[in-house]
Amino acid sequence: MKLEYRDLSRSDPKRFRRERRLFGFLDYLAASLLIFVVSWYLVTPRIMERPVELVAYEPTNNSYASLNCVHQKLTKYQFTQTRDVVELRNSVRVIRHGELERLARPQPDAGCYAAGGFVERVSRWEYFFGWLNRLAG
Repeated sequence: MKLEYRDLSRSDPKRFRRERRLFGFLDYLAASLLIFVVSWYLVTPRIMERPVELVAYEPTNNSYASLNCVHQKLTKYQFTQTRDVVELRNSVRVIRHGELERLARPQPDAGCYAAGGFVERVSRWEYFFGWLNRLAG
């Protein structure tokens, strides 16, 4: 068997030639995604409307209203004990807005709907990153 000695001190230009790329495909993808997210954030208005999370549901009338409308007395007094005191009736349940679909298609309260009580106005930071505050707090 014949052993062959290779001189490794000399570098063959073909053998050790490697292309050096500054950035790869994933770097370009991440940078373009970051630019898209920042531009989307800056294009949106400063104050945004999002649907309320908790609503008061009255099963006897099959209607609902936001808690903000109930506290500001924009609804009929069907959700409270009396017209003056803001205390919910015993039959009224506080549920999430997303759970209304599984109930028998309740109707929104007309006074609350006319006052725009089913949306809350928040800053765009709270709209996009409000989940961070809820996660931390």
